[in-house]
Amino acid sequence: MRSPIGPVLIIIGLATTTVLVLVLLQTIGLRGDLEAVREQVDVLQTEVIDLDRGVPMSELSMELAELENDIRNWVVAFSSDGPPDGDPSSPAGGSTPDAEILDRIDDVLARIDDLDARINEICANVPVC
Repeated sequence: MRSPIGPVLIIIGLATTTVLVLVLLQTIGLRGDLEAVREQVDVLQTEVIDLDRGVPMSELSMELAELENDIRNWVVAFSSDGPPDGDPSSPAGGSTPDAEILDRIDDVLARIDDLDARINEICANVPVC
């Protein structure tokens, strides 16, 4: 008598062989892809090395100095206009007495304190605030 396990073992063996062949082919294909990607990476590395490193610090500092000079010239050009009711030798704010400036600063500080108090009031019941 023949055993019914024989044909099942043959089918399992053929299936295993087929799977192993497919895995082998997939591995060979992946190795080819890996080599192609490595070549592309090498090409990209050489391109990156050949690219310009950007703006050197000396040129950047020169550009910034030129920009500062332009801003300074712009400020001088537009601040030379005196206030309409004052003399041209007075500062840009006019001839406002120091007491008025201090009062204005006190007003601004009072508003900042009010805003801080309001924020604290709003955040009092909020755990994340």
